[in-house]
Amino acid sequence: MNPIRIATPCIGLCSTTYGDSVCRGCKRFAHEIVDWNRYDESQKAAVIARLAKIIEDVVNRYLMVFDEALLQSALAESGFRYRKEQAASWWVYDLMRQTKGRISQPAVCGFRVLPEVRGVELPEIWEAMNREFLALSEGHYERYFRQPLSFD
Repeated sequence: MNPIRIATPCIGLCSTTYGDSVCRGCKRFAHEIVDWNRYDESQKAAVIARLAKIIEDVVNRYLMVFDEALLQSALAESGFRYRKEQAASWWVYDLMRQTKGRISQPAVCGFRVLPEVRGVELPEIWEAMNREFLALSEGHYERYFRQPLSFD
């Protein structure tokens, strides 16, 4: 029986090579990126689970997926990359990332803007979601992984 291989969440925009502790692209920690190929599947799954939870929390503050099949169809028909094994919140995040929020009719893609942010343009919502995802990832890193310096 072949075990399920967990693919890297890398999106090809790594900022850890420039000294960031948290990648501005995939939001993994620098050590997770370096060690990814040495991780066993449970370690990879733990990283994916953390990212998925943050994405779900961020997306659910701005958008609501009302039709997963429609969203999946829009992604597939447009040729956008997404991982079928992920939740719909990750799919809509990927769609927003790949379009930079330039979606004229979100309902055609199976999601809508929540009333709390109605009137805010989708590109602005994308920027807010991306900033929030990065800030939450950096906060998690600072709380659980940052090694204090000797003079801290």
